[in-house]
Amino acid sequence: MQLKKRLAESLSARELKALVGAYDVVGDIAIVIIPEALTAKEQTIATAILASNRKIKVVAKRAGYYGGEFRTLPLQILAGEKRKETEVKEFGVRLVVNPETVYYSVRSGNERRRIASLVAPGESVLVLFSGIAPFPLVIARHSQAGTIIGIEKNPQAHAYAVTNLSRNKYHKNIELYLGDVRDVVPTLPAMFDRVIMPLPTRGAEFLSCALQALKANGVLHFYDMQRTALYDQSLAKISDASAACGRTVLSSTITRCGHCAPNIYRICIDSRIS
Repeated sequence: MQLKKRLAESLSARELKALVGAYDVVGDIAIVIIPEALTAKEQTIATAILASNRKIKVVAKRAGYYGGEFRTLPLQILAGEKRKETEVKEFGVRLVVNPETVYYSVRSGNERRRIASLVAPGESVLVLFSGIAPFPLVIARHSQAGTIIGIEKNPQAHAYAVTNLSRNKYHKNIELYLGDVRDVVPTLPAMFDRVIMPLPTRGAEFLSCALQALKANGVLHFYDMQRTALYDQSLAKISDASAACGRTVLSSTITRCGHCAPNIYRICIDSRIS
């Protein structure tokens, strides 16, 4: 039953209009947005969500916005069990996560699976900003990649990544590094066939670092948040960074993989670089 229908007798018409009926589910945690006008009814809303789905064990509200260096989201538990850690299953991969202390998007699961489908047998893959290791694990599970390396700066995300490797069978070809990609990449012993940059808010700052690690004729997956009419600006970020490194963009394909705000989308540019 839709949340607004379930709450029809508990909220006034004005309150129902203000209610945000959609919410994210991370494992068995429902993460909701409670408008200020509905603060007094947040317990009622949370109880209704628990009653609507037996798989949901925790209801937490956003207590702020994504922010800080690691794009974390403050949460406040409203109902259910008193915890913020959960397990997510994504295309055969098990991921333990605390959505308050690390960044993880369930909405990007299909995109991670798409990238995995592009990886050719034996390829070496580098994942920058690898977080709790969803990209490395999904790629390991659904491709015949050779080496997969992930680099993550958030110590808590890296700790979850290590835990997640131990919870999955497909991880023997994965290596994880804790640190700033600008410090770690120069220390890596080899270059890579494919480099993935799942940081759409600041990824352009690290393009030169990514290109440093990418083999000639390799593939770069660059994520950005952009208006449809301004996709050329995102393409220019890659071409400019490549030119500065003495390299050339041979081809590019744009995939829309998320809706961030009115007329603004999360996009991935798959580029082959000379």
